[in-house]
Amino acid sequence: MNRKSFLLAAAVIAAALPAMAQEQPRIAASPFLPSYGMPVTLDLQESSLRTFIPATRYVISGNNITVDYEYASTGAASAAMGQQPVQLGELPAGNYNVSARLHDINKPNAAPRTLLSSIAVVPPQSPGLYSIPSQPRGFAPTSVMVKSAAYFDPRTLRARLSGKVVRVDFDYASLPPGSDAPAGLTTFASVRIAQAMAPGAYTLEGWGRTNGGAYQKFFTQDMVVTQSTPVVEYYSARLDHYFFAAGADEIDLLDKGRQGDWKRTGLDFAAFARDADAAPGSAAVCRFYASGPNSHFFTGNQAECDYLKVLEEIQRAKAAQAGTSFQGWSYEGIAFYAMIPSNGQCPSYTAPVKRFYNNRAAQNDSNHRFTSDPAQMAAMDGWIDEGVVFCSVP
Repeated sequence: MNRKSFLLAAAVIAAALPAMAQEQPRIAASPFLPSYGMPVTLDLQESSLRTFIPATRYVISGNNITVDYEYASTGAASAAMGQQPVQLGELPAGNYNVSARLHDINKPNAAPRTLLSSIAVVPPQSPGLYSIPSQPRGFAPTSVMVKSAAYFDPRTLRARLSGKVVRVDFDYASLPPGSDAPAGLTTFASVRIAQAMAPGAYTLEGWGRTNGGAYQKFFTQDMVVTQSTPVVEYYSARLDHYFFAAGADEIDLLDKGRQGDWKRTGLDFAAFARDADAAPGSAAVCRFYASGPNSHFFTGNQAECDYLKVLEEIQRAKAAQAGTSFQGWSYEGIAFYAMIPSNGQCPSYTAPVKRFYNNRAAQNDSNHRFTSDPAQMAAMDGWIDEGVVFCSVP
């Protein structure tokens, strides 16, 4: 059963059940007061609210976090219904506004019910430079946080990569001890490293200046970027499709909403951006796109990849002969490199990644989902389980 048919069935069941007017759910962070380096999750608490697990998604814009849940009244019997924490990962230190939007399946055109909350991520106590995440991964979005004993202007933060050195510049205020913070100044803030970082050892340098003077180096910190890269999952409610991205540039485009209504599910798995970094037993993952269903397909099976390439040639020729546009699977290149299971089994130190198919080729709406999360696997009610196709590395 796909999402559209599930929502219709759930609405019929839930329509006969009492409304949940007495429920007072709230959205809360775990841990309650996270500090630098701690992964953060969001939970619906004090509620028996049953959400449609595969459709939960979120977006972070600046210091605003918006989570979308879809729910049915208690009693909609399906493995896809329940509660699962939303994984936000590590957040830069600061204060965040959280909006949880609850979309009633019974009233698809109604405005969602909104729960408001906040998260305060505590910065480190010691002045210095800190990478975000605390363990950066190859070719993934990475930021640097400056924690200073002096107030500085966060708008002046700049981070640039030169060789194996990341230099962070900032302007600070030279004030007498005990002075109040001038408006707009802070003692901690983060800045994104614009360039993608290959695996390896780096040095972070913090350079500050005051009153337009010369920069002085105040901080130095070693940093290691791991060989693995995150393959980040996204969900589009409009298409009811899943997609995943590897690489900072495409992740940024999706996070900023420049490719449609794609939002993070909070899930990812670990692979490799380059063949040179890949672990033994890895293979190139071919990426295809079909304009008909507006969907992507990924495979690390060379025979499957070769078959689709040949099929593309045949279908393109037929479309050209008929004077129609080609809407089948078009090869887009190598997406990343992933460890491949042997006889359906992954090494014990990895996590199996399963592929699910929505079985909607007849509706020209094919889509696949890849996940290593057991709760999500159990929630893919009605999708065809196509088995383990990748192994997520540590």
